[in-house]
Amino acid sequence: MYDYLLRPLGWVEGIGAAAERRLQAQGMKTAGDLLLHLPKGYRDDRTLTPVAALRPGEEARVGGRVLARRAEGQGRRMRVLVRLADETGEIVLSFFHSPYLLRDARLAPGQRLTVRGRAELWRGQWRMSHPEWLPLDRFTPGITPLYSALAGFSSRRLAGWIGWLLARLPLEASSPLDAQLARFSPLSLAQALRGIHAPDIATDRRACLTRIKLEEIWVYLTLIRRKRQAARKPAPAMRHDTLAARLIASLPHPLTDAQAGAWREIKADLYTGRRMHRLLQGDVGAGKTWIAALALAHAHDNGWQGALLAPTEVLAAQHAAGLRALLAPLGCAPALLTGGMRTAERRRLLRDLAEGRIACVVGTHALLREDVHFHRLGLAIVDEQHRFGVRQRWALAEHPHAGHADAVHLLAMTATPIPRSLALALYGDMDLSLMRGMPPGRKPVETRVLTVERMPALLAGMRRILADGGRIYWIVPHVEAREDGVSVEQRVAWLRARFPDAGVLGLHGRLKGADKRTRLHAFAEGDCRLLVATTVIEVGVNVPEARLIVIERAERYGLAQLHQLRGRVGRASAQGYCILLTDEALGEAGRRRLATMVDCHDGLALAEADLEMRGAGDALGVQQSGEAGFRVVDVVADHALIREAHAAYCEIALDSRMAQFWRPERVAVD
Repeated sequence: MYDYLLRPLGWVEGIGAAAERRLQAQGMKTAGDLLLHLPKGYRDDRTLTPVAALRPGEEARVGGRVLARRAEGQGRRMRVLVRLADETGEIVLSFFHSPYLLRDARLAPGQRLTVRGRAELWRGQWRMSHPEWLPLDRFTPGITPLYSALAGFSSRRLAGWIGWLLARLPLEASSPLDAQLARFSPLSLAQALRGIHAPDIATDRRACLTRIKLEEIWVYLTLIRRKRQAARKPAPAMRHDTLAARLIASLPHPLTDAQAGAWREIKADLYTGRRMHRLLQGDVGAGKTWIAALALAHAHDNGWQGALLAPTEVLAAQHAAGLRALLAPLGCAPALLTGGMRTAERRRLLRDLAEGRIACVVGTHALLREDVHFHRLGLAIVDEQHRFGVRQRWALAEHPHAGHADAVHLLAMTATPIPRSLALALYGDMDLSLMRGMPPGRKPVETRVLTVERMPALLAGMRRILADGGRIYWIVPHVEAREDGVSVEQRVAWLRARFPDAGVLGLHGRLKGADKRTRLHAFAEGDCRLLVATTVIEVGVNVPEARLIVIERAERYGLAQLHQLRGRVGRASAQGYCILLTDEALGEAGRRRLATMVDCHDGLALAEADLEMRGAGDALGVQQSGEAGFRVVDVVADHALIREAHAAYCEIALDSRMAQFWRPERVAVD
C-alpha cells in the first residue's frame, strides 16, 4: 500500500514535468499526496431535475433536447441563446462572449444535453447563465467530489488525476494498521480513500475521513513513543546555579509562583544527568521568556552552549533582543542566526559558534542546517513548538554537530493553551509544566463586544488612546477582500482617512521578511501607531505601548486564537482593551462564545470551552490548525478522536515508509 502511495507524481497519467514542478512547489511530491488532497465538498449528480421542479437561485442539473439556437446582440455584447426542453417545460441557456458555440454541432437543434447551473426565473421564463454542459449520452450519474484549486489546477483537473490513481489502486492493497484499527473502523485505508474520493449513495464519508485520520494519529503516537524512549539518554549534568541565582536577583520583580514552580522542575531535570524533554505551557504574558533566560544562563554557568529555535525571523529577532537585555550582564549575550543574513556575517558567526566564543544563539530554521557546528551544545529550546512537527521539534536537540557525544537537553515552549489531557495525547513524549497567572503589575485586558453600528464610539475611543501615546492593532481576517470581509489594504486606506497622523501600516504573512520586520519596527518605535494586520501578529509580538486591539469579524475565530490576539495588548502597567467587532446578525452560539471571552481571561479555561463549543466540525479537506505537523488531522476539531486514540493506543511495528508518507516533521508557518 505505502509503496503505491509513495510513487512519484510523474507516474500519474497527465502530469508532465512542468505540472510536476508546480505541484512539488506546493508540497505535493507523491501519488499519496494527491490522494490526501481531500474534497472540500460534493455535488449530487445522481438525478436530473425536471424544469418544472426548478427553484430560483438553486443549482440544479437539467436534461433535455435543444429546440433552437441563436445569437443576440453584436460584437462584445453578443451572447448565444440555446432553448432546451424536457417533458415538463423549457429553459433558456445564455452564453456570453462565446460565438464559437454557434458552430458547435453538439448544441444544434435536436441534440440532447445535460446542463448544470443556477436557475433564475425572469419574466416567467427559466434561464441559466453559462451553465456547465455536455451531451446527455456522456453523462454518468453519481456524486462528484469538488476540490480546492491547487498550484493553479482546477477541481476538474485534480479529479481526473485522482480518479486515475484510484482506478489503479490494487483491490488487495492494505495498510499495516488495517487489522489494528479494526476496533475503531471496519474500513481499510484503501477503502477509506476510495470512499472519500468516489463515494456512492451508501458511503459514509465521515467514517472514511475518520479512518484516514486514525492512520495518521497512530503513526504520530508511535513516533512520539519512540522519542519518549530516546529521551532517556544520558545528557550533561548541570549542577552549578550561580548565574541563574544572579539573574533572579537582578529581575525587576520576584518570580511568580507559577514561574518559580516551572523553574524548579526544569532545574531538577538539568541536574539529573538524563536528557530533559519538557514542554513549558505558559499563558499569554505569563513570563516564559524569563524561564528561557534562566535555563540558558544555567547552561552557560555549567560550561555548555544553548540554542533557541523560533518559527519566524520576527519572533527570533524579538527573542534575541529580549534575552540580550537579561543575559548580557552575565556574560552570555545571545547571537542571532537567520536565513536572511549576509554571507560574510553568517560565516563569522558560525566560526565563533563552532569555536565556543558564542554562549548561546537564537535562530530560525537556519539553526538546523548542516553547516551549523557547536562547540558544546547542552541545551536546546524550541519556542512556539506547536508550529513544529515531531522531527523538527527534536532536530535541534539531536544536532549532528553538537560538539560532544551526550544527548542535548530539550525545552519546548508554547503560549497556545492546550487542555492538559489533549497536550498529553499530542506531546506524550514530553514532561509537562504549566504556568498560569500574570506577572505583578499586569491588569486583565478589558474585553468588550461591539457591533459595527457602534463604530463612531469605537473611533472616538481610538482617538483618545492615540492622543494619550498608546498604540493600536486592528485585525482583519483576510489578506484579500472577500464577501465576508475587507482586505488589509482596504482597511489601511479606510483608517488612514480617519487617522491621517497615526502612520497607519498594514502587515500580513505574504509580505517579505524584511518588509515585515520594517513595519513591526515602525510600530514598536512609534512611527506607526495603528497597525492593520492578519493573525500574523498572533504570537511573539511584544510592544508594551499597545493598549487596544480591535478584532474585526471576531465570531470567525476560535476562543484560543482570540485569547492569543488579546495577549498582544496590556503588556505594561497601563490598562489594555480588546474590542470584538462583530455583525449584528450574530447567532446564539456566536454570542455565547464571545460572552465567554468577555468573562474569562484564563487561556486553559478558554481552550476547554473552545473544544466544547466547536464540536467535531464538518469540513472535509480543510486542515484548520496545522499544529503538530499533521496533514489531515485538525487538533481542535478532532480533539475527541485524538484523546480516544491515545487512550487505546498500543505500540506498532512502524514501517519506515509509513513515517515517510505521513511526514509529521512538516511545519505550519505564517
